[in-house]
Formats: sequence, structure tokens, C-alpha cells
Amino acid sequence: MTLDAIGKVVAVVETLATESKVSRIARETGLATSTVHRILQSLVRAGWAHEDQEHGYLLGPRLLSIAARADDATFVVKVATPYLRELRDATGDTVHLAMRRGDQIVYVAKLDGRKAYQMRSHVGLSIPLHCTAVGKAILAATAPDEVRATVTRTGLPARTEHTITSADALAGHLETIRTQGYAVDDQENEASIRCIGAAVTGQHGQPVAAISVSSLTYDLTGPKITRYAQLMTSTARQVSHALGSP
Repeated sequence: MTLDAIGKVVAVVETLATESKVSRIARETGLATSTVHRILQSLVRAGWAHEDQEHGYLLGPRLLSIAARADDATFVVKVATPYLRELRDATGDTVHLAMRRGDQIVYVAKLDGRKAYQMRSHVGLSIPLHCTAVGKAILAATAPDEVRATVTRTGLPARTEHTITSADALAGHLETIRTQGYAVDDQENEASIRCIGAAVTGQHGQPVAAISVSSLTYDLTGPKITRYAQLMTSTARQVSHALGSP
């Protein structure tokens, strides 16, 4: 396939993430060495690349600052909102987007459902990781050593009679979440509320946020849970892809 001028720049930038030498970038992209060198020099002038100490090239500060926006709440909300709206419309229930802040998780976006009842949650509300669908989805996508360190710091306080309060039980529960791809908060944070959540990953495959659908327990049962789980995981994948997740 013949690349146009923009396509050549994109190919060089993408390859620059893993290769630094002009010859290797040329081989990976299929472009002439002279073309690669010319593009790299233009990227250096724009601040999108810089020369290292071994006659190679690295991604530049301006490009890295743009990439870093994938972890910024305002940017994540902007990217995710169209997908959240589709999920809310498909379920009719309240949809949340949350991001981890320290040892808690914070709602950064909320789309109210279209049922007769409303969730008491609000943007800016901090909630525990271990007993919420969004929190458990984030923990399941986090390295086990980091999860253990978090649990050691925070403990596992009971919010309801259904809250998981054993570290071993939580570890097994997170393994189930990893396998099935979504988390369920079954009245663990608030009585009579059931939530289904899934993690959103960023450019490096690390969890940057989580999405959930929340409903009253009597209204979210049986086959509906399975359907919501499929919608949830699909939405999480779409948002992850939009954020540049591999």
C-alpha cells in the first residue's frame, strides 16, 4: 500500500515509539532512509521528536504531553461521553464513569437513567475500591502486588452485610472478574443497588477509568445481568480503543 504524506509521518511516529535508529524505522515502515530522516528532522523542529546521545531519535516532549492527556479526567470524559450515552440509552439505567484517585475511586461523569427512580451518586463523589463495580474492575486490572498493598493500607471495611471483607476472598473474586471481563457490585456498597462495571485501559494497557451501569436489585436480575455485562464490556472496549489502548 502506498502511503500519502500524512500516512508516512504517522508510520514514522508510531514506529518511533519502539525504534530509535533511522535504518530500523525505515525497515519497519518500508520507507526510504532519506524519507525517514527528513520526517524525523521535521518532527524534531516541531518538538515531536528529539535526537538522543547515540545518533538516534526519541519521542519528543510535545508529543508525550499530548499522549499524557489520556490520563486527564477532562479528556477521558470527553472521549467517553458518546459511548456512555449509547450505553445509557440501551439500558435506560444510570451510567457512571469513574477514575482512581489514590486509594479510592471518584465519579467523573454520570448520566442519569430514565427510570422512575434515580441514583444518589454524583460527580465528585469518592467511593471505596473493594465494594464497588467500578472499583473492583480497576483492582482486577491492577497488578496483584499493588492490590495487596492497597488492601493493607485501606483495609476492607464493611459497607453492607454483602461487602467482601476478607483479603483472600477479594483476591479470588478479582480473579473471577479478570476471567469474565466485568465486575458486579451486588449490594456491597449500598443496599438494594446492583451495579455492573468494566475497566477502561489507556495507551499502555493500564486501567485509567471504569464504567458502570447501576440499577435497583429487583430491576437488574437474571438474563438482564448477562445482557448488561455484554453491553458493558463492549462499551469499555470502545472507550479503551478511543483512548489508544493496544
